[in-house]
Amino acid sequence: MNKIEILGTVLKEEQMEVMQDLALPRTLVLHIVNPFPGLHGEIVPESATRPDNIFFVTKKPYSWEKIIRTTNKIKQNTAFKELDASFATVMFGKTKYYSIRVHNIPSFKDIAEVQAAYKDFGGFEFHKRDRKNTETASIKLAKFFELEPTANACYHDLKRKHMYYAVLPQHLVWDDFKRITFAVKDDLDIRNFDVALATFFMDENVFDVLRIYKPGITPEQLKLIRDKYAARIKDLHL
Repeated sequence: MNKIEILGTVLKEEQMEVMQDLALPRTLVLHIVNPFPGLHGEIVPESATRPDNIFFVTKKPYSWEKIIRTTNKIKQNTAFKELDASFATVMFGKTKYYSIRVHNIPSFKDIAEVQAAYKDFGGFEFHKRDRKNTETASIKLAKFFELEPTANACYHDLKRKHMYYAVLPQHLVWDDFKRITFAVKDDLDIRNFDVALATFFMDENVFDVLRIYKPGITPEQLKLIRDKYAARIKDLHL
């Protein structure tokens, strides 16, 4: 297996809810309601049944380096050995929140304890709970990707077995990405997949990337989806 590690970002829109009873008192903790809405409810991903998309909203922006160092301290000194954390910004309209996005919390009852660990081991201060509704948010994550290259400038995520990435030919802003996604899905028989817009920093360059989540996707389907996006992007830039 040819494993590579890449630094990058993921940009997506999700329905987020405020967690109340399971968080530290009076702090703002967010959870993605339906992590992969493009699946249309036909397949329930594992992250929809356990706390795998938890956002600890912080009082101020902390560096990604601090988040990584603190996460490693928690893994070394507690029972939470599998935590995977990223720096994230969450936008509700024009209101921006800085947060720690955490994967691999064992159960919902452990959320407050993991949150407290970031306070104890890293001195993190958390934002007060000032929201209560479920709302659509724009989320941007900074993270490491562990990938296996496949064919046609595509990659398989080694941490998320149903996740794939396909390099796009040109830069794409979010509004154009949303519009192209609707057009591509109307033009395909394959509709039961979820997408987001990612970037990879590699080879002294930055690449726009299509993130695709679809259990059971074939190499042919992956190439077809990528080619449909590429064709729409080409038309956009003519």
